[in-house]
Formats: sequence, structure tokens, C-alpha cells
Amino acid sequence: MTRRDTTLVIALALLVGMIVAANYIKVPYVILQPGPVTDTLGTVQTGSGGNAETAPVISISGAKTQTSSGHLYLTTVQSLPCGTRPTLWEAIKGWFDDHDAVEPYEVECPPNENPSQVQAQEARQMSESQSHAVIAAFTELGYTSTGNRVVVGSVTSSVPAAKVLRRGDVIESVDGKPVRTATRLVAIIQATTPPGPLPMVILRDGKRLTLSVRTVTGDTGKTMVGFAPRIAPTFNHVVATIGINPRVIGGPSAGTALALGIIDKLTPGGLTGGRTIAGTGTVSSTGKVGEIGGIQQKIAAAAAAHATVFFAPAAECGDAKSAAPATMTLVAVKTLHDAVTSLQAIKSGSTDFPHC
Repeated sequence: MTRRDTTLVIALALLVGMIVAANYIKVPYVILQPGPVTDTLGTVQTGSGGNAETAPVISISGAKTQTSSGHLYLTTVQSLPCGTRPTLWEAIKGWFDDHDAVEPYEVECPPNENPSQVQAQEARQMSESQSHAVIAAFTELGYTSTGNRVVVGSVTSSVPAAKVLRRGDVIESVDGKPVRTATRLVAIIQATTPPGPLPMVILRDGKRLTLSVRTVTGDTGKTMVGFAPRIAPTFNHVVATIGINPRVIGGPSAGTALALGIIDKLTPGGLTGGRTIAGTGTVSSTGKVGEIGGIQQKIAAAAAAHATVFFAPAAECGDAKSAAPATMTLVAVKTLHDAVTSLQAIKSGSTDFPHC
């Protein structure tokens, strides 16, 4: 073997070794990629395994809802969970992928917080985002607050009530007694003797229903029905329930899309005009739209879902324009009202709305 051949063999061996090593060496970065989209006008899977079922992303009780012919997607960014780092090869691919972003690990995963703390914080942000979206949407619609009500949050699949109650049902009375707090609800149920039928009056999809729910004996020996109640604000006696688990989709950026989904369901004719619309942006209870992260990845996710309209916080229009395909209309929004009027303009065929 000549010296040239030997050099070539050594170089090839080193190259192969480097490629192999790149697939195992972990690097201190986070790769942000386009995540899944969720239609706020559609359904979402709840539970897992044998307990998996679908439920509306947005359930409304106490008012007649509209059926939309379009889609209104909330968009997400996905990455490896904190505590898990990508390989050097994955980072290199991310750097050369127009739809990905490679960020220092500490930017997305603060060193003073463990992965479970980061997940818990994102879940809290999503829960707050859902609450703000409900308040902002009803305020935009001109509804007034009518106090809090007890709502069915989830139902244990193994109890008889699972065949009768649904997530989002508003509990008006139990055993002939009015219910306004979870404490009152539990007290009424536990005062009965199981097993037995328990009459309930609920609101579901704008209709008042009288149900007979069978009670069971819980692990503590006390009477139970088998559902988790939660307190929800009502506006004009209407309740909106968000079916997304904050531990599945975290963070605050879905707020504007969720608020628009509520408004669409309560607006005759809806907002989409049959179009596929997507977007992002936090929303405050007063309707102010705030900035988010990962705008390029969210636009890529929207494009993959065939969205032709994307609404984004006005402050992030620069990054949005650099990522959006030419066929996508970008709507700049500062408030929820901006988003509503812009979608109404697009539906009517007008171009008179704030563009990015």
C-alpha cells in the first residue's frame, strides 16, 4: 500500500469515526421544531390506552353553538424535554434546516429549575391562558359576568356516571338542591346512601337536562359519583370549557386561538368562512395579544396543515414574514378585537385589515 493509499484509508477511518461519534455525543442545545396543530373547532383525545376518548376542544353550555365549515388551528413548537439533550449530528441537521432553531440549552431549560418544575410551570401557564381566553372571548362578545358555576371537569371511566355525564356539563342542582360550589356539591352527594339513583339538572350545549346518575361507594367509604368538579366563570349564564390537558400542551401561546375558537362557536356564520386559519399569541383577560416564541416553527406547522391565513402578534411580524410561504396571508394583531375584525374582513373578501 502506498503512502497515499494509507493516508486515504486513515482519513476515511477518521471521517467514519467522526460521523459515528456525532451520533452519540450529546451537546448543550435545544432543537425547536414545528409541533402538532390542534383545531380549536374540533376535538382532542383525552385519556390514554383503554381510557382514551375524544372530546371537543371547546365545549359551551348555556347557549346555542354554531358549526363551522373551516378550521382554526392553535400551533405549537416541539423539542426534546428538559433533561434530554440532542446529539451533535441532530444539532448539525437542525442548524441547516430552515424550519428548525437551535438554541442554547439554558435558554429553554433554566439551570436552576429541574425538568418537572419546567413542565409544571408550562402547565400553569396553559391553565391561565385558558382562563384568560374564556374571559377575553366573552368580553369581546359583549357578555357580562354572571358568577361562577360548578362544571364537570372529567369523569372516571369505570363508574356508571361515565355513561351519563360529559366533560363541560354545568351542574345546576343535585337531588333537588341548587349547587354553586364544589363543597356544596360534595356535601349533597355524600349525604345520600349508595348505590342509588341521584337526580341532577345540568346544562349541556344550551339545553337544560334532568339526568339520573347512579352513585357508588368510594375508596374512603363515602358516597361518590365519580367525576372531578371544577369552578368556571359564567357570562350571561354561559360556560365555556377548554378540553386541552395543560400537561399535554403547555405554555401561554394558545390563548388567542382559543379565544377565537369560542367566539367562532358563538357567532352566527362563524369567523373562518370555510378557510383553514392558524395562529399564535398570548391573550390577557382584557384581550391584549402578547408575544410568543418559535414563530418560524409555528408558521411551518401551519403551512404543513394547509393554513392559508396566519394571525401573529404584531411585534413579531418581521420574523413571521421571513418564514411564511407566499401563499399565506399574515394578519398582524395587537388585540383580540383586531383578530376578530380581521378574520371577518377576510371572510367578506376585504383586504382592509392589518397585514404583516
